[in-house]
Amino acid sequence: STHMGNLILNVLLSFAQFEREMISERTRDKIVAARQRGKFTGGRPILGYDIERSTAGSRLIVNPAEAAQVQAMFSLYLEHKSLIEVARELNQRGWTTKAWTSKNENSQGAKPFDKKKLHGVLTNPLYLGKTRVGKELYDGEHEAIIDTTTWKQVQQQLAKNHRAGGGTVTPVLLRGLLYCAHCGQPMAHTYTIRNKIKYRYYVCNTIQERGKGSC
Repeated sequence: STHMGNLILNVLLSFAQFEREMISERTRDKIVAARQRGKFTGGRPILGYDIERSTAGSRLIVNPAEAAQVQAMFSLYLEHKSLIEVARELNQRGWTTKAWTSKNENSQGAKPFDKKKLHGVLTNPLYLGKTRVGKELYDGEHEAIIDTTTWKQVQQQLAKNHRAGGGTVTPVLLRGLLYCAHCGQPMAHTYTIRNKIKYRYYVCNTIQERGKGSC
């Protein structure tokens, strides 16, 4: 309750904060160094791999059945060149995202595919046998599922589609106000170009993510 007591308390709090920040920094540096050596540093399981845990740490091992699905996804995208078309085909086949059981014995994953989930699969360098640190890729300890040629072709097509769909950002006045009368999902803004004129309209977000017939 004295001035000297307040001073000592603030000094101790400053050292405690410094120690916490140092521990966080060391932990981040350790994870980065492990990834640069190609090690799996944890996280959610991904389709195509299972996690093998041991006293030496965790590592990814190929799940043959799921790996075949991942390879098919890359091939289908090169064939259709459309995320929505491939997502629709995957859902028709009954394929889902990775299913696993958490530490609390709760079932996780096993969700239908949409554009975002499929894009996450097609751009994950783990399938190339790499680990990512920032924008840099390093050789991983795990086995690759996708060959380099297929990977490059898919990334080039994704970049091409992204450029084709680019443009200036336009305010979406009715975002959060319009909802689909059939499935209750929000209406998403999109547009089409006819005779060099851009026509803007709204479409069900379910259709936007999974294609026609999904709503």
